[in-house]
Amino acid sequence: MAKIFDQTDYKELIKSLEKVGLSRKEAAVYLALLPRRDTGSSKLVLATGLHKQFVYNALARLEELGLAKHVIQNGRKKFSANTPLRIMSLLEEKKLGAQSLVRVLQDRYSGAHDQDFEIFQGDTAFVASELQTLERVPEGSRIDVIGGAQDKYWTIMTAEHLADEYEMIRKERNITIRYIGADQPFQDLKKMKGERWGWDHRMLPGLRTGLVDTDIWEDSVHLNIFGKPTLSFVVLGKEIAEGYREFFETLWNLSTK
Repeated sequence: MAKIFDQTDYKELIKSLEKVGLSRKEAAVYLALLPRRDTGSSKLVLATGLHKQFVYNALARLEELGLAKHVIQNGRKKFSANTPLRIMSLLEEKKLGAQSLVRVLQDRYSGAHDQDFEIFQGDTAFVASELQTLERVPEGSRIDVIGGAQDKYWTIMTAEHLADEYEMIRKERNITIRYIGADQPFQDLKKMKGERWGWDHRMLPGLRTGLVDTDIWEDSVHLNIFGKPTLSFVVLGKEIAEGYREFFETLWNLSTK
Protein backbone atom coordinates (compact mmCIF):
# COMPACT_ATOMS: atom_id res chain seq x y z
CA MET A 1 0.00 0.00 0.00
CA ALA A 2 1.43 3.40 -0.96
CA LYS A 3 2.15 5.62 2.01
CA ILE A 4 -0.28 8.28 0.86
CA PHE A 5 -2.96 7.81 3.53
CA ASP A 6 -2.72 6.88 7.17
CA GLN A 7 -4.47 3.65 8.12
CA THR A 8 -7.64 5.35 9.39
CA ASP A 9 -8.08 7.45 6.25
CA TYR A 10 -7.32 4.45 4.05
CA LYS A 11 -9.95 2.27 5.72
CA GLU A 12 -12.56 5.02 5.50
CA LEU A 13 -11.84 5.55 1.82
CA ILE A 14 -12.11 1.82 1.17
CA LYS A 15 -15.49 1.75 2.93
CA SER A 16 -16.71 4.76 0.97
CA LEU A 17 -15.70 3.19 -2.34
CA GLU A 18 -17.46 -0.03 -1.36
CA LYS A 19 -20.64 1.98 -0.79
CA VAL A 20 -20.57 3.21 -4.39
CA GLY A 21 -20.26 -0.32 -5.73
CA LEU A 22 -16.59 -1.31 -5.76
CA SER A 23 -15.37 -4.47 -4.09
CA ARG A 24 -12.72 -4.12 -1.38
CA LYS A 25 -10.00 -5.32 -3.77
CA GLU A 26 -11.16 -2.98 -6.55
CA ALA A 27 -11.17 -0.09 -4.12
CA ALA A 28 -7.63 -0.92 -2.96
CA VAL A 29 -6.32 -1.05 -6.54
CA TYR A 30 -8.07 2.22 -7.42
CA LEU A 31 -6.52 3.99 -4.42
CA ALA A 32 -3.12 2.61 -5.42
CA LEU A 33 -3.62 3.90 -8.96
CA LEU A 34 -4.64 7.44 -8.04
CA PRO A 35 -1.18 8.79 -7.09
CA ARG A 36 0.51 6.91 -9.95
CA ARG A 37 0.55 7.27 -13.72
CA ASP A 38 1.29 4.62 -16.33
CA THR A 39 2.23 2.05 -13.75
CA GLY A 40 2.59 -1.69 -14.22
CA SER A 41 0.55 -4.36 -12.50
CA SER A 42 3.58 -5.64 -10.57
CA LYS A 43 3.87 -2.29 -8.76
CA LEU A 44 0.20 -2.42 -7.93
CA VAL A 45 0.68 -5.91 -6.47
CA LEU A 46 3.38 -4.49 -4.20
CA ALA A 47 1.35 -1.40 -3.32
CA THR A 48 -1.82 -3.29 -2.38
CA GLY A 49 -0.42 -6.56 -1.06
CA LEU A 50 -2.96 -8.42 -3.20
CA HIS A 51 -2.31 -11.54 -5.27
CA LYS A 52 -1.56 -10.63 -8.89
CA GLN A 53 -4.71 -12.37 -10.16
CA PHE A 54 -6.86 -10.23 -7.86
CA VAL A 55 -5.09 -7.12 -9.17
CA TYR A 56 -5.66 -8.22 -12.79
CA ASN A 57 -9.36 -8.82 -12.08
CA ALA A 58 -9.69 -5.48 -10.29
CA LEU A 59 -8.03 -3.60 -13.13
CA ALA A 60 -10.35 -5.19 -15.68
CA ARG A 61 -13.35 -4.20 -13.61
CA LEU A 62 -12.09 -0.64 -13.02
CA GLU A 63 -11.57 -0.18 -16.76
CA GLU A 64 -15.07 -1.51 -17.38
CA LEU A 65 -16.43 1.11 -14.97
CA GLY A 66 -14.37 3.87 -16.54
CA LEU A 67 -12.28 4.40 -13.40
CA ALA A 68 -9.02 3.22 -14.98
CA LYS A 69 -7.33 3.13 -18.38
CA HIS A 70 -4.17 1.71 -19.89
CA VAL A 71 -1.61 2.34 -22.59
CA ILE A 72 0.85 -0.08 -24.18
CA GLN A 73 4.52 0.74 -23.58
CA ASN A 74 7.20 -1.62 -24.89
CA GLY A 75 4.57 -4.32 -25.27
CA ARG A 76 3.34 -4.02 -21.67
CA LYS A 77 0.17 -2.54 -20.25
CA LYS A 78 0.64 0.53 -18.08
CA PHE A 79 -2.34 1.65 -15.98
CA SER A 80 -3.60 5.00 -14.73
CA ALA A 81 -6.66 6.09 -12.77
CA ASN A 82 -9.34 8.24 -14.31
CA THR A 83 -10.59 11.25 -12.36
CA PRO A 84 -12.65 10.52 -9.24
CA LEU A 85 -15.37 12.66 -10.83
CA ARG A 86 -16.21 9.52 -12.77
CA ILE A 87 -17.70 8.19 -9.51
CA MET A 88 -20.45 10.81 -9.76
CA SER A 89 -21.32 9.56 -13.24
CA LEU A 90 -21.47 5.99 -11.97
CA LEU A 91 -23.87 7.00 -9.20
CA GLU A 92 -26.05 8.89 -11.67
CA GLU A 93 -26.13 5.86 -13.98
CA LYS A 94 -27.16 3.63 -11.07
CA LYS A 95 -29.81 6.12 -10.06
CA LEU A 96 -31.30 6.24 -13.56
CA GLY A 97 -31.20 2.45 -13.76
CA ALA A 98 -32.95 2.14 -10.41
CA GLN A 99 -35.63 4.63 -11.43
CA SER A 100 -36.27 2.70 -14.62
CA LEU A 101 -36.50 -0.58 -12.69
CA VAL A 102 -38.91 0.93 -10.17
CA ARG A 103 -41.19 2.17 -12.95
CA VAL A 104 -41.22 -1.27 -14.60
CA LEU A 105 -41.98 -3.04 -11.31
CA GLN A 106 -44.67 -0.55 -10.35
CA ASP A 107 -46.36 -0.89 -13.73
CA ARG A 108 -46.20 -4.68 -13.59
CA TYR A 109 -47.15 -5.24 -9.95
CA SER A 110 -49.12 -2.13 -9.04
CA GLY A 111 -52.22 -4.16 -8.21
CA ALA A 112 -50.39 -6.02 -5.45
CA HIS A 113 -49.37 -2.81 -3.66
CA ASP A 114 -52.26 -0.35 -3.75
CA GLN A 115 -51.18 0.90 -0.33
CA ASP A 116 -47.76 0.75 1.29
CA PHE A 117 -46.16 2.33 4.32
CA GLU A 118 -42.60 3.48 4.99
CA ILE A 119 -40.82 5.13 7.92
CA PHE A 120 -37.70 7.29 7.62
CA GLN A 121 -35.77 8.21 10.76
CA GLY A 122 -33.12 10.89 11.07
CA ASP A 123 -32.41 14.05 9.10
CA THR A 124 -30.36 12.38 6.35
CA ALA A 125 -32.97 9.69 5.67
CA PHE A 126 -35.75 12.29 5.73
CA VAL A 127 -34.03 14.56 3.19
CA ALA A 128 -33.18 11.60 0.93
CA SER A 129 -36.85 10.55 0.98
CA GLU A 130 -37.99 14.07 0.05
CA LEU A 131 -35.58 14.28 -2.89
CA GLN A 132 -36.47 10.79 -4.12
CA THR A 133 -40.17 11.63 -4.06
CA LEU A 134 -39.52 14.94 -5.80
CA GLU A 135 -37.81 13.12 -8.67
CA ARG A 136 -40.32 10.25 -8.75
CA VAL A 137 -43.62 12.12 -9.10
CA PRO A 138 -44.78 13.30 -12.54
CA GLU A 139 -43.60 16.64 -13.86
CA GLY A 140 -46.11 19.41 -13.25
CA SER A 141 -47.25 17.89 -9.94
CA ARG A 142 -48.20 19.92 -6.89
CA ILE A 143 -47.32 19.43 -3.23
CA ASP A 144 -50.00 20.58 -0.76
CA VAL A 145 -48.67 21.20 2.75
CA ILE A 146 -50.54 21.61 6.02
CA GLY A 147 -47.66 23.12 7.94
CA GLY A 148 -46.66 23.51 11.51
CA ALA A 149 -42.88 23.50 11.32
CA GLN A 150 -41.80 24.97 7.99
CA ASP A 151 -38.83 26.67 9.65
CA LYS A 152 -37.59 23.31 10.95
CA TYR A 153 -38.06 21.72 7.52
CA TRP A 154 -35.74 24.24 5.91
CA THR A 155 -33.29 24.19 8.81
CA ILE A 156 -32.80 20.46 8.11
CA MET A 157 -32.60 20.95 4.34
CA THR A 158 -29.99 23.67 4.78
CA ALA A 159 -27.97 21.67 7.33
CA GLU A 160 -27.85 18.74 4.88
CA HIS A 161 -26.69 21.18 2.13
CA LEU A 162 -29.55 20.16 -0.15
CA ALA A 163 -31.98 23.09 0.01
CA ASP A 164 -30.67 24.58 -3.25
CA GLU A 165 -30.76 21.20 -5.00
CA TYR A 166 -34.34 20.65 -3.82
CA GLU A 167 -35.44 23.99 -5.25
CA MET A 168 -33.54 23.44 -8.49
CA ILE A 169 -35.15 20.03 -9.08
CA ARG A 170 -38.57 21.37 -8.17
CA LYS A 171 -38.29 24.21 -10.66
CA GLU A 172 -36.85 22.01 -13.43
CA ARG A 173 -39.72 19.56 -12.99
CA ASN A 174 -42.35 22.30 -12.65
CA ILE A 175 -43.54 21.08 -9.23
CA THR A 176 -45.41 23.76 -7.28
CA ILE A 177 -46.27 24.07 -3.59
CA ARG A 178 -49.34 25.33 -1.76
CA TYR A 179 -48.83 25.88 1.96
CA ILE A 180 -51.34 26.46 4.74
CA GLY A 181 -49.84 27.78 7.96
CA ALA A 182 -50.78 29.56 11.15
CA ASP A 183 -47.83 29.78 13.49
CA GLN A 184 -45.40 31.61 11.22
CA PRO A 185 -45.59 35.41 11.11
CA PHE A 186 -47.48 36.41 7.97
CA GLN A 187 -44.58 38.56 6.77
CA ASP A 188 -42.27 35.52 6.84
CA LEU A 189 -44.63 33.64 4.53
CA LYS A 190 -44.92 36.62 2.20
CA LYS A 191 -41.13 36.80 2.06
CA MET A 192 -40.95 33.09 1.24
CA LYS A 193 -43.48 33.53 -1.55
CA GLY A 194 -41.26 36.23 -3.03
CA GLU A 195 -38.09 34.16 -2.75
CA ARG A 196 -39.33 30.70 -3.80
CA TRP A 197 -40.48 29.78 -7.27
CA GLY A 198 -43.89 28.12 -7.57
CA TRP A 199 -44.85 28.75 -3.93
CA ASP A 200 -48.25 29.97 -2.70
CA HIS A 201 -49.60 30.15 0.83
CA ARG A 202 -52.61 30.98 2.94
CA MET A 203 -53.16 31.47 6.65
CA LEU A 204 -55.67 29.59 8.78
CA PRO A 205 -55.91 31.17 12.24
CA GLY A 206 -56.21 28.58 14.97
CA LEU A 207 -54.54 25.83 12.95
CA ARG A 208 -52.21 23.97 15.28
CA THR A 209 -50.17 21.01 14.13
CA GLY A 210 -47.25 21.32 16.55
CA LEU A 211 -44.07 19.89 15.09
CA VAL A 212 -45.90 17.99 12.36
CA ASP A 213 -46.11 18.86 8.67
CA THR A 214 -48.53 16.98 6.43
CA ASP A 215 -47.29 16.87 2.84
CA ILE A 216 -49.72 15.66 0.19
CA TRP A 217 -48.01 14.43 -2.97
CA GLU A 218 -49.39 12.94 -6.18
CA ASP A 219 -49.62 9.39 -4.80
CA SER A 220 -48.53 9.60 -1.17
CA VAL A 221 -48.98 11.43 2.11
CA HIS A 222 -46.00 12.31 4.31
CA LEU A 223 -46.46 12.97 8.02
CA ASN A 224 -43.20 14.64 9.05
CA ILE A 225 -42.55 14.90 12.78
CA PHE A 226 -39.69 17.27 13.57
CA GLY A 227 -38.71 15.92 16.95
CA LYS A 228 -35.50 14.25 18.03
CA PRO A 229 -34.98 12.33 15.87
CA THR A 230 -36.89 13.52 12.82
CA LEU A 231 -39.48 10.94 11.73
CA SER A 232 -41.30 10.79 8.41
CA PHE A 233 -44.24 8.42 8.02
CA VAL A 234 -45.00 7.92 4.33
CA VAL A 235 -48.28 6.35 3.26
CA LEU A 236 -48.20 5.34 -0.41
CA GLY A 237 -51.54 5.15 -2.16
CA LYS A 238 -53.22 7.34 -4.77
CA GLU A 239 -56.69 7.07 -3.22
CA ILE A 240 -55.35 8.09 0.18
CA ALA A 241 -53.52 11.04 -1.34
CA GLU A 242 -56.65 12.13 -3.20
CA GLY A 243 -58.68 11.93 0.03
CA TYR A 244 -56.18 14.10 1.90
CA ARG A 245 -56.13 16.56 -1.00
CA GLU A 246 -59.90 17.00 -0.74
CA PHE A 247 -59.42 17.80 2.95
CA PHE A 248 -56.66 20.26 2.02
CA GLU A 249 -58.97 21.99 -0.49
CA THR A 250 -61.53 22.53 2.27
CA LEU A 251 -58.88 24.13 4.51
CA TRP A 252 -57.48 26.15 1.59
CA ASN A 253 -60.92 27.64 0.87
CA LEU A 254 -61.35 28.53 4.56
CA SER A 255 -57.93 30.17 4.74
CA THR A 256 -57.03 33.79 4.06
CA LYS A 257 -54.47 35.10 1.58
